[in-house]
Amino acid sequence: MSDRTHTLHWAEIIGRKLRERRKSCGLSLEELSRISGSTVPTLSHLERGTRDVKLSTLVSLAGALRIELPELFTEARKPNDDLQAEGSPVGYDLDDA
Repeated sequence: MSDRTHTLHWAEIIGRKLRERRKSCGLSLEELSRISGSTVPTLSHLERGTRDVKLSTLVSLAGALRIELPELFTEARKPNDDLQAEGSPVGYDLDDA
């Protein structure tokens, strides 16, 4: 997975978590904007996973949504996620960077 693909993957996970939590709290984008200090367009981009986010923004959002910051980085795991696919390289290929 390329660095850009990996970044987009995590942006989507974080965005999905933000949207799920915002909705479970019964908040609109406008309300979360007022509470967190982020603009509605920024929140919309973050929830769609189309914008990189600063750590300070994530900290503000986690506080506004009353969750711990690490919860935004957890991804649902499938069985056998820890098992390496057959034939996959183990470790790092530093020549690939």
